[in-house]
Amino acid sequence: MCRQSSTFCLVKSPLRQQRELPDLAARLSLLPDPRDRRGRRHTLTSVLLTAACAVLASTRSYLAIGQWARHAPQDNLAGLGFHSQRPLGLRRAASPSTLRRVMVL
Repeated sequence: MCRQSSTFCLVKSPLRQQRELPDLAARLSLLPDPRDRRGRRHTLTSVLLTAACAVLASTRSYLAIGQWARHAPQDNLAGLGFHSQRPLGLRRAASPSTLRRVMVL
């Protein structure tokens, strides 16, 4: 048993080193998208990852999640799986209404 700080014990634990956590994006990509194929601009995975990141950033409503997504830097949107739009190559996050519709499915 480790007698030093709990942080040190967790870092040195052999169980912690052997265990691999599943990739959230990979798990979310396994979910079937219940939305109609027509009109889909964003993947289900990117919308759910956006909601998860925004909630981890302490947002508390669909509107706040949408605002968090709208103000996210372009490289973060790329990491969340949003595709670039044609003319300027900018990524556009899902709107608050899209986030709300997906979350209540």
